[in-house]
Amino acid sequence: MKTENYKNYGKCAVFERGGVKVMVTLDVGPRIIWFGTPEFNFMNEDIDRNVSKGGEYFDKTYGKGTTWYLYGGHRVWKSPEDLETYTPDNFPVEVSERANGGTFVCRAAKNLDYSLDVELAPDGKLTVRNTVANKGETRTLAVWALTVAAKGGTLALPLNDPTDDLNPVYNLVRWPYNDPHDARLRVGEKFLTLRQTARPEAIKIGTFAKKGEAYYAVGDKVMKWKCVPEEGEYGDFACNFESYTNAHILEVEWLSRKVTLAAGESHTMTEELSVHDLADLPDVAEALALA
Repeated sequence: MKTENYKNYGKCAVFERGGVKVMVTLDVGPRIIWFGTPEFNFMNEDIDRNVSKGGEYFDKTYGKGTTWYLYGGHRVWKSPEDLETYTPDNFPVEVSERANGGTFVCRAAKNLDYSLDVELAPDGKLTVRNTVANKGETRTLAVWALTVAAKGGTLALPLNDPTDDLNPVYNLVRWPYNDPHDARLRVGEKFLTLRQTARPEAIKIGTFAKKGEAYYAVGDKVMKWKCVPEEGEYGDFACNFESYTNAHILEVEWLSRKVTLAAGESHTMTEELSVHDLADLPDVAEALALA
């Protein structure tokens, strides 16, 4: 496995195949801190540590002065969100190497282990297996995979197709801090779009995306997610997809169904990431033109 030191993330694993470059942090995280072409990174890099959490809970649970950092890139969490979700993953990860990928495990949390397994295919598609393993008492949770995307882009989410005129098409869930008139969000006939701008106020939305696809465009380059929903019950008012943005970041978030895990049990949610030219995605380009 090829490694290199990258900015202030320390040592990272590096994979290149099919015109795509992938970097996974080894000294913290893990985070997929680079995904894109060798020249362009779709991932947001929180080099200045603009996003962090600390305080009484972290001092008591992990030790005085402990801080959780966003770092950027792609990570795996557990849902529902609470302070336990914010594991201070500031330590070297365990690695199982493969020629074009590997498994990267964080054991910093008290009750849960988190792992990213990545495999880069010859055509440049990246398979990411997001796993949460329980090492405490039996509990119910969902796997939550979050990608912090580069600034200045626009999310395009394909909406569900109607089945008939009698049944609803999709749900749209909002968070309490949302401005209902926020111009960054547009819900069209076929796509929902959300722009990342310099506006400081946060907005977050959720839905159940039956197609399991999302796109994030920066200029003429597009990152695509494929995350097929599972059968089962979903949290956050039945959401398998969520997105959050403010002046620093835009997150593309997928959630698994709720699972009940005994000690030693785990659940995995799989995503496929790929890089595209906007010109090859006319439906997405049309949606973005209206955003």
